[in-house]
Amino acid sequence: MNDRYFDHLTNSTADIGDIHVRAAAARITNVHRAILAAIAANIGDRDLTPTGKQKKGRDELKQKAPDLVKINALVQRLAARTDEKRAAVQLPAIDKTDTAGAVLRGQVRDRLAGKSPQELRALIPTMSALYLQTILEAPELIGADRETVDAARARVIDVVRPGMSAELERERVAVNLLVNAAAALSTDARELADLPTANALDAFIAEAVPNPSGIVAEIARDTAIAA
Repeated sequence: MNDRYFDHLTNSTADIGDIHVRAAAARITNVHRAILAAIAANIGDRDLTPTGKQKKGRDELKQKAPDLVKINALVQRLAARTDEKRAAVQLPAIDKTDTAGAVLRGQVRDRLAGKSPQELRALIPTMSALYLQTILEAPELIGADRETVDAARARVIDVVRPGMSAELERERVAVNLLVNAAAALSTDARELADLPTANALDAFIAEAVPNPSGIVAEIARDTAIAA
């Protein structure tokens, strides 16, 4: 990893509206830089034997273990949070007492029936709110699959909250980048402590932080989506 990598991580999350995404990028960058510096110092220490370097590396990683727990819990939470944000958007409710509206939606279902999910998704960008509501009301009557329903919901969100779907997609991409960055951090953490596998790292972290529930609960509170 070099400065260009960390600059890319920072720049890719700088315009994300969610402060937690930007904070996660900063935390990953700071901890990863510290671990890389520790690796370099350990390699350059000619006074230590291989066993001494291993002990020193593990002592240093033990100090960083709470940070690794927090980073991994945070990126997992952020990954789930994007979907929660999308699901939390209030869509226009269908008036079940509107007989004329029910008839119209029935006619729309008849028009859409028989189309494949791929054909439906191709039409969604140009569909009216009536068509989109019809799909969301009873997707099974049209043969719409999960991907089609998600596309219809995203389109309705754009109608209700213009630009929000694009914003959530940017956030999703940024969070995926954070997930990958956290994985790269774990790889270098293993190198610092001379741990052979990911399972060995997990066991090491679990021993260093035997009760991470407080960290996880804090992240859940901080990132909770307001009702």
